[in-house]
Amino acid sequence: MSKNRLLTSVVVTLVVSSIMLGFCNTPLSSALAPTENANPVIIYWPHTFVTNMVGGYIWIEHGWINARSVSWSPSGKYLLIYGEVYQTSKNTSSVQGPTMLIVDMTSGELTRNFPLWQTFYADNLMRPVFSSDETRIFYVNGSVIRAINLDGSSSTDIVEALNNSASFMIKPISIDVTREGFLIYSVCEQGYDSQGVYYRTYIWKYDLVAREKSLIMQSETRDLQELRDKLITSLRVSPSDEKIAFTTCKSVYIMNLDGTDLRKIANASNEENILSYVDWTPTGETLTYSEFTGVLRDWGFEVRDVVNTFAVNLDGSNKHVIPDERYYLPKSYGFAWSPVDSSMAAYIMRAGGYNPPYLIDFDRPITPNPDSDDDGMPDLDEIRNFLCPLDPTDANADYDNDGLINAEEITHGTYIGNPDSDDDGLNDGVEVKVFKTDPAKRDTDGDGVSDGLEAAATGLNAFVSVLPDGWIRIQLEWKDKIMYISTNSSVLGVVFDSTNMALTVSVGGPDGTVGVANITIPVDMISSLSAVRVTLDNQPINFEINQVGNYAQIHVQYHHSYHELTTDLNGGGGIGGVDLSGLLSYWWLILSIGIVAVASIIALIMVRRK
Repeated sequence: MSKNRLLTSVVVTLVVSSIMLGFCNTPLSSALAPTENANPVIIYWPHTFVTNMVGGYIWIEHGWINARSVSWSPSGKYLLIYGEVYQTSKNTSSVQGPTMLIVDMTSGELTRNFPLWQTFYADNLMRPVFSSDETRIFYVNGSVIRAINLDGSSSTDIVEALNNSASFMIKPISIDVTREGFLIYSVCEQGYDSQGVYYRTYIWKYDLVAREKSLIMQSETRDLQELRDKLITSLRVSPSDEKIAFTTCKSVYIMNLDGTDLRKIANASNEENILSYVDWTPTGETLTYSEFTGVLRDWGFEVRDVVNTFAVNLDGSNKHVIPDERYYLPKSYGFAWSPVDSSMAAYIMRAGGYNPPYLIDFDRPITPNPDSDDDGMPDLDEIRNFLCPLDPTDANADYDNDGLINAEEITHGTYIGNPDSDDDGLNDGVEVKVFKTDPAKRDTDGDGVSDGLEAAATGLNAFVSVLPDGWIRIQLEWKDKIMYISTNSSVLGVVFDSTNMALTVSVGGPDGTVGVANITIPVDMISSLSAVRVTLDNQPINFEINQVGNYAQIHVQYHHSYHELTTDLNGGGGIGGVDLSGLLSYWWLILSIGIVAVASIIALIMVRRK
């Protein structure tokens, strides 16, 4: 499968899979416009459920994910996402907790999803890994390394990480697996002897078949501050299985798998920061790692904010930030490189208060402010506003039925689940599309009178709705008269001039497309169909008019741009306006003329025969 198809399939299939599995996701970075063919692209986000409650209240149930790590299987077929996931469903109770998600990266399908309720290892740097045969997942539970099947069954203890049962563990425990099936892990222990407290760090190699371990490296300190360069925060075996890369709080190291030739590669940009999530690129020539702010304590450390993710050559040269800061992407961490594609990596982005997993291809153009579902809204905007960045349909949906689609709600700073966000008595859509007031301000002009009261003083009531096909429908009530407007255009305002009996609609749309407006007026508001005049930007325009029952129906088409479409009910007849009902009202005259004409022809024929 090509990389472009892979990125696309991950997006499309995970939307379908999340809905089928009952995941729930209701879910402005306006600095840059969203871009098509997003790169990076979000890998997984739960879907959103919207429920209409009794009394018209809208309940929006959105899920979220705070990924802690991502790991590839050795063949590159699977990607494991581990983290805190909140999943919602219409028919079952919501589920929140540490979860493993397994994605088939050849098809983009979410194949497995199971919680880890039994884990007691509450560390945000835990990075589970696949077994070499891709049948199990290794993870840490307390001080024990465990294995679990890919479907979440048969969780079993593999090895106790603590070397001395009388000592205390200092988190984290870092693990990886070689292609030959050996488990490599690190652990730091705090103990006491005749000289006082000591901190001892080990890296072990564990034979999963023989169930025996051998020591690769050991270091020790009695000073808590020196522990910053002794406590191992992450490790990874090289693609060749010949070397180990690991991070301490302040440095990056590599050494041979037997513990020889230990070399420091890089340091933290600030000695108080914490390094972690080291990984090898598939060529084995470059390392990547993440840097955080945090605090080291005698039981472990607290990771706080992401500083950056860096790449560096094995000789320490060419250290740089990835992705390049010029792309204005949010801070990211936890890069895991595809074992089969040297340009592709999965990683975690800080986005909208959450940590979604992303896939990036460095061989393709990187798109700032990515729009993973190509619906016109950047991922960050959707996440912050409880929409799903993998649902291309939610941008044009109107969850609260206020006449504004969700994309417009975000633009105007209103809430997608409240039809009257500023509580001024006017629905948000009516404020935007009819009265041109601010739906996020109760008193737009600041005169002390709410927008709702000012609108009521005009004598005009309005209702706006979004039709299933995306059209806008507006109902206007003036005195005892009701007028209707339906259009495929964006509506930017409606003005009814009751003095001159003129209805003006401000419409807009993409250049090169055709706008359509259907306007329905009570016939007793006009003198005749032929008297109606329609103009576009004060210029006459062709239109059709007909009478159906007690209403006159006007149909007009125009090329999209931004226009003022005015219907003058007492005008002088617009170009193309045909008063069909008026002509038919003179049926007796038309019939008489026809009879006279026929009689004349018959008489002429008879005269000629004589």
